[in-house]
Amino acid sequence: MPSFPPAIAFSYPGIAEDVARLRSLLAEAMRLLQRPPLVEPCILNLACGRADETGVLLEALCLPGQGGHYLGMDLRVAEIQEATRRWKQCWLPQGRVEFRVADASLARHLPEAADMDVIFVRHQNFWDDPATWDRIYRNAMARLKPNGLLMITSYFEKEHELALAALRGLGARVLLDLPHNASRPLPDAPGKSVDKRLAVIAHETSSTLVL
Repeated sequence: MPSFPPAIAFSYPGIAEDVARLRSLLAEAMRLLQRPPLVEPCILNLACGRADETGVLLEALCLPGQGGHYLGMDLRVAEIQEATRRWKQCWLPQGRVEFRVADASLARHLPEAADMDVIFVRHQNFWDDPATWDRIYRNAMARLKPNGLLMITSYFEKEHELALAALRGLGARVLLDLPHNASRPLPDAPGKSVDKRLAVIAHETSSTLVL
């Protein structure tokens, strides 16, 4: 498996270890779903912030030696600038990585052309603004390819359950919901930890086995 090291060091202590654990979690999800690596995929990372997970997403999802397109989107200018500095060159010459300042809750801000093989949201924040996240999820589901996957991780158990309920209400199908036993606890809120759960979601008509 190829490695996609960041061009600059991660900003905070513990992040390198967190993304290494996320790599294992993503690999386990793809194994359980019996999904082979994707050939020249279109990958969209919504509300990506600094996009620390970019390298491990490409490692877990993409067929080695092939290209594709990876796009990260977030409202925060400074985070998008940092993501660009860190990852812009990481998939050259085969693939293209880019980042945009954009609002994922606005359908017109999503990519103009191809639908997505994978849409990823790390540490979704459903209970902060359920109406906005309903729009984000609706837009995401509308832009998935017929056999595409939406992947979300969450900091909190309850928020994860609320997000899955909202997605089911939009006609989504939960293919896989993995607890992350190695998730790193965070001290700023009770029950909060890094990538506490990972869910993989598809259109209701997806033929993939529900686990």
